Amino acid sequence: MDIWVRLANFAEIETERLLLKPLSIKDSQAFYDITQNPENLPFIFPAQASQKESDYLLVHYFLKEPLGKWGIFDKTSQEFLGVFNFEKLLAQKKSAEIGYFLKKSHWGRGLMTEVLKNLAFLSFQVLGLKTLIIITHKENLASQAVAKKAGFRLVRQYKGSDRYTHKMRDYHQYELRRKDLNE
Repeated sequence: MDIWVRLANFAEIETERLLLKPLSIKDSQAFYDITQNPENLPFIFPAQASQKESDYLLVHYFLKEPLGKWGIFDKTSQEFLGVFNFEKLLAQKKSAEIGYFLKKSHWGRGLMTEVLKNLAFLSFQVLGLKTLIIITHKENLASQAVAKKAGFRLVRQYKGSDRYTHKMRDYHQYELRRKDLNE
């Protein structure tokens, strides 16, 4: 079975406290509530100034090609909390770069670590991936802490161009390898 078919079988994933599922246009207002507040995503993309901009982002980045992209919802309240996605899934190399953001009011509760550990298990045990990658801005200490708590290790530091501002920034690359989990 091809990796994309296997991934499609996991459109919805339940963790201890969360439900990961595809976003829909019905999530438009909740998505905007997160994306219009720059405190929710200081290292992800610029805050969306209008509902129209937010809807464009939702549709073109998360709905158009939904495989490997999950909305994060509180299992009890059904509140939309954020997004987890495979930024780059390279089937031939059996690797994926992952990205995520979470509503600031839910930071520090271990939710993203919970998501990351569950998706790492899926990536290695079901999808057959060998490497997961997280790239953070040097100053994004919260994402670095999440990566470390989930077993990722820092493999390199480098300079690169920010995809939105095009300014040179310092980045940290973390990796988790399937073979590291088996040692």
